[in-house]
Amino acid sequence: METSTAMYGTDILLKHQVSEARFRDLLAEAERQRSVNIALDARPRARRAGISEARATLATLLLRAGSWLMPDEAPDASNRPVAFELRTGQ
Repeated sequence: METSTAMYGTDILLKHQVSEARFRDLLAEAERQRSVNIALDARPRARRAGISEARATLATLLLRAGSWLMPDEAPDASNRPVAFELRTGQ
């Protein structure tokens, strides 16, 4: 009985040591990740000119399309030709 108890005790001790080693590895990885995040946050952020230029071009195109679709002065509605006419039965 003492042999089996000693074996269980040794097994528990080994499992505990493995768990502690895994926990230390986890903490070390978390600390490395934290250091990387701090380093990334500390570096200056360079704005990419391409994105700003693309936004400006898109805004210009949308303004042009809007002015084409909705001109400032609407043509006189009374002089417009009729495009659709209802006919009553003859």
